[in-house]
Amino acid sequence: MKTFFLMLTAGLFTIIQSGCKSEAENLSPVRTSVAEIGDMTQTVVATGRIRPLHQIEIRSKSGGTVRRFYIEEGDRVKKGEKLFEITPDASPSEQVRAREALRKANLEVKQAEDDLRIAEELWEKHLGPEQVVRDARRTLDRAQAGLAAAEAEWGLIQREKVGFDESNSSTMDIVQSSTTIVAPIDGLIFTREVDEGATVTPTTSASGGTVVVTMGDDSELEFRGDVDEADIGKLKIGLPINLTVQAYPQKQFTGEITHISPVGRIDQQEQQTVFGVRALLENEENLLRVGLSATTRIVVDERKQVVIVDEMGLNFKGDSVYVKVIVDSTTQKTEDRVVKLGISDGIRTEVTSGLEGGEVVSLGSVVDQEN
Repeated sequence: MKTFFLMLTAGLFTIIQSGCKSEAENLSPVRTSVAEIGDMTQTVVATGRIRPLHQIEIRSKSGGTVRRFYIEEGDRVKKGEKLFEITPDASPSEQVRAREALRKANLEVKQAEDDLRIAEELWEKHLGPEQVVRDARRTLDRAQAGLAAAEAEWGLIQREKVGFDESNSSTMDIVQSSTTIVAPIDGLIFTREVDEGATVTPTTSASGGTVVVTMGDDSELEFRGDVDEADIGKLKIGLPINLTVQAYPQKQFTGEITHISPVGRIDQQEQQTVFGVRALLENEENLLRVGLSATTRIVVDERKQVVIVDEMGLNFKGDSVYVKVIVDSTTQKTEDRVVKLGISDGIRTEVTSGLEGGEVVSLGSVVDQEN
């Protein structure tokens, strides 16, 4: 019996031991991270485009049809150089008025010719004074001048309708119909917004008018982009930026913030409030071009030799933040440690108190993270 009891005891011990081993093997593996001592940089990301520091839109003060362009996109022009010509358009009421003026001028010429003919006949028969003839001739001269002006105005309107033939321009030499727009500054032609033959509206107090050409000085470039409202409080004038463009993915360009918009706006695509930011860029190699899309990282804070922990190890309870410090690597036993946080780069966070460099922090079980 004693042997049997021992065997049972031994068997029971074996089962107990076997059960303990199985439980240890079933412990979920835990991911950990070592709190390290290092430098921390906090950045704000802004997306936008490269723009010239000085850019202007060229419009016409008079409405009409673009008769001719003297420039193409990408051309460099000097101040005063011709850009394009506008042929004024007549309104329907102006067309009616011009047609009526032409009809009236023809009648006046015909009447003046009849009056002169009668006056000459009477004078030749000694039935009328010579002064009447002279007056009739002056009246005819005035009527013919009026007819010439009416024909020129009507011809101008007809030229707008059917186009202007340079070979027959001698028939229209009484009136110069086109308005020539010249470059107000030295610069580069960025865009031609319309084609020859397009109708443009004039610049008035009630309307901005049609933009025909955009141009500017591309010797100085700036970044114009948007920053989320959550980050705008971190920015200030003079902060440096690092900029990248798709054309040169391995190269970084630098610049400095020169303007932060005081008013936010709604980004229609993302449906969130953003603020405009501008930064003057360094472009010594002339690699950057107007219109390139760009992404910038703006350094808003830097800390040297501080405790840094992976953000996945942070736990929040009410207003407190704590980490699970592993105190026994064999049993994976942890200890909750309340900490205070500093700056973050979105992946790692500075810990200002509650944790020392070299301590191991639990990031949670692998199974939980996979799920």
